[in-house]
Amino acid sequence: MNGGLDESFDGTQPVARHPKAVSIEDVITFRLQRMVSIGERAGHHWSERLFDLSLNEWRLLALVKSRAPCRAGDMADLLLMDKSQTSRVIKALLSKELIKNMPDPLDGRAISLHTTEAGDTLYARIFNEVLKSNERVLSPLSPEEVQTFNAMLERLIEHSENLLEARLGRDLVR
Repeated sequence: MNGGLDESFDGTQPVARHPKAVSIEDVITFRLQRMVSIGERAGHHWSERLFDLSLNEWRLLALVKSRAPCRAGDMADLLLMDKSQTSRVIKALLSKELIKNMPDPLDGRAISLHTTEAGDTLYARIFNEVLKSNERVLSPLSPEEVQTFNAMLERLIEHSENLLEARLGRDLVR
């Protein structure tokens, strides 16, 4: 069983789009993950120190703020987290009174998530810091390069989501 992997590619064939890769450090997805990991290490430090939130708590709070009313399962999909991990993060945010559960307006049997007033206030403070941080990360690029990079990133994310949906055999929440 190959888990959905293309076993016909053994690494010896020329790759049409990927730059020459001699080691894992040359592989674009590894390099992207490294960039994300650098940002997460720095972000983890300031989010806990300044705001008493883990990065996952911040991300879930921000998604609830932008998508309310929303369901926990949808948040798990958007964050690419398993449901048990998402549940733990939701419980932490509920205990900090940054989000609240309410009956889902589309299905009275279900629960939807909403931010509280405290959650809205904290979100605004953190989002401002996130924007400053992103400005620092993007500072080596010109405004045109940022626009091009953003457009390419959007295309790669959409394509990757399509590949993941095909592998999972179900649609993701987008």
